[in-house]
Amino acid sequence: MRFLLVSSVFSILFIPLGVGAHSFDERYDLPIPLEFFLIGSAMILGLSFLLILISTQYWSYFDTWKGQRTFSIPKSTLLGWPVYFFQAMSLLLLVVVIAAGYFGPQNPLMNLAPTFIWINWWVGFSLCISLVGNFWPLVNPWSILFDYLHKVLQYLGLKRRFPILALPDAVGVYPATVFLLAWGWMEVVYPIAFVPQKITTFALIWTIVSMLGMSAFGKTAWIKQFDFFSICFNLLGEFGVLGFQADPSRVTIRLPGRGILLSEDHYYAPKGLTAFIIAMLIIVLFDGIHGSGAWPFFQEALSNIGLDPSLGNGYLEGTIGLIALWFAFFGAYYFACWVSHQIVSSISINQIIQLFSRPLIPIAIAYLFAHNFSSLLNQGQSIIFLISDPLGLGWNLFGGAQYRPVIGLIDVSQIWYLAVCSIILGHVIALVLTHAYAMRISPSAKSATFMTIPQTIFMILLTMMSLIILAEPLTSSEFSLLNIWIGK
Repeated sequence: MRFLLVSSVFSILFIPLGVGAHSFDERYDLPIPLEFFLIGSAMILGLSFLLILISTQYWSYFDTWKGQRTFSIPKSTLLGWPVYFFQAMSLLLLVVVIAAGYFGPQNPLMNLAPTFIWINWWVGFSLCISLVGNFWPLVNPWSILFDYLHKVLQYLGLKRRFPILALPDAVGVYPATVFLLAWGWMEVVYPIAFVPQKITTFALIWTIVSMLGMSAFGKTAWIKQFDFFSICFNLLGEFGVLGFQADPSRVTIRLPGRGILLSEDHYYAPKGLTAFIIAMLIIVLFDGIHGSGAWPFFQEALSNIGLDPSLGNGYLEGTIGLIALWFAFFGAYYFACWVSHQIVSSISINQIIQLFSRPLIPIAIAYLFAHNFSSLLNQGQSIIFLISDPLGLGWNLFGGAQYRPVIGLIDVSQIWYLAVCSIILGHVIALVLTHAYAMRISPSAKSATFMTIPQTIFMILLTMMSLIILAEPLTSSEFSLLNIWIGK
């Protein structure tokens, strides 16, 4: 039963067995077998789907109810100063991080750049935006730098118009998807994550490329189609409780996840947005796959088809594995949408793929939290002493140079239950949002129900797979993916 249960999950999703998360070091004995967690999570999603169906009569009210309140922000010089301050601090922090990577200690644990970029910014800032809302445009250092450089050029009499080139609509966000996958590749496959000079070299190159890209295509086009950081933060921010609007200046308070339903550009999403959201999902999981005990089996599979895994210092199989995982998830999602289209043929499959992709955002947030919360809580504390002495010169700028992280603020059992709850909650919210969109485009409540059944099955399998991924490195249960792989 154990073998059949997990084999069915992974065979449908077409992904390699043997996945582990990178954030756990301590082992934990589960109080009950892992199978009970898997079955329980599947039952929770199944019951959630039934409750959604029972409450179908209230969905018209739910869809028309705004679930938000908007406040206008009056324009004032006094209010403008804090904005200028945060923008200046953002630029200064970019300069300090790059300087620390080149001139600070090259010990990754004692250098500001790796900890800030990977832990405090990429993980911590993403989670903060997911909860609060997307305030990244306010502090985006590359956007701010471009604006300042543009003003300087105008002051010097160089009034060149931007953009120089126009992008066809077919480009969509495919360039940003490639950049996002490359970012995941550099984090896991290429040894850049904990090498200060390499990660800051990337930051410097990205700064130059962003300035050239904004000059060539225009700042707006670059941010919406190439800048994968901005696109990622914008999608995560749709889940947050605050929505920000620049012109006119407004702040909206809303229910968590409500921004996904109220997104004005959802029906006019750029091409390739679904591929980008799938990439957001798989990057976290690929880290576990690459570091798991079953990775040698993937290398052996490559050898069997004539590819030598030793070529390129291991970069070849890492690249193939990342791309294969992305195609596997995209294929599973496409198949679920194709089945929905067969059920309700009046709605095109492209429309289904586009509309049902944004409800996957809560799942991406849940994965990010479940796999990285322990790293953020423990390693994230290092920013206190690193920012006080960013160049390793014996400074104590903010009085925290002697601080050292307190390990064990939360034990591994608490981390496990937090991760389980976040994954289940993320999938339940995704189910609700999916059904809300189905009610919008389906001719009847009955067709909306049948239309979301494939998505429900897809999310149940994702939930079970996610728990297996968490349990593999975290627990000392007999339930082992490696044992499943070899048939024990």
